[in-house]
Amino acid sequence: MLHFQPMMRLFIRGLPFFAMWILIFGQSMTPAYAESSLQLQVVVGAEVLTCSASFKEPPGSLKRALSEGSEISVTWHLSVDVERKYWLNKSVASVEVNRQVIPDLVSQSWQLVDQTSGITRRVFSLEDAIDFLTMLQHFPVVDRSLLTDGQTYVMKVAISEREGDANDSWWRAWFGSESSSVTKGFILP
Repeated sequence: MLHFQPMMRLFIRGLPFFAMWILIFGQSMTPAYAESSLQLQVVVGAEVLTCSASFKEPPGSLKRALSEGSEISVTWHLSVDVERKYWLNKSVASVEVNRQVIPDLVSQSWQLVDQTSGITRRVFSLEDAIDFLTMLQHFPVVDRSLLTDGQTYVMKVAISEREGDANDSWWRAWFGSESSSVTKGFILP
């Protein structure tokens, strides 16, 4: 019995850690889904799969930042995956769209820069600048020839935004800064 005393003390000291571990990791967790602030529409065309995505209500901080002269950049992440039940989904397409609005307070105009295509234009309406950042309309995502008829797919659209001209935070470079996302499943006819 004497040589079991240290083992018994070790067991008693470790019991609270083990109980805490059971409480934290041992419970079945049901995911809670908050309603997304994005809305998504997937359109399966004859040749191309397109999507329209937008905020249900644009963030108020976006309007304030642009009217005060801050540059705002957004990155739209679009992906199409083959849905699988017992394995990870298989990626079919992944697209990234980078957009930036640069305000000019002197002329009360906003320069809209689509960094993906290189197209730049100037608008004189704050609402047009906000729409440019917060909406994708009929955006082509993937050629239909890459998709299989009758297959179930999942489209995920996520948006991350940043204020200013640089995103030099190492954690944002590694982990991203996703602020809102929406997922929608569809079956190819």
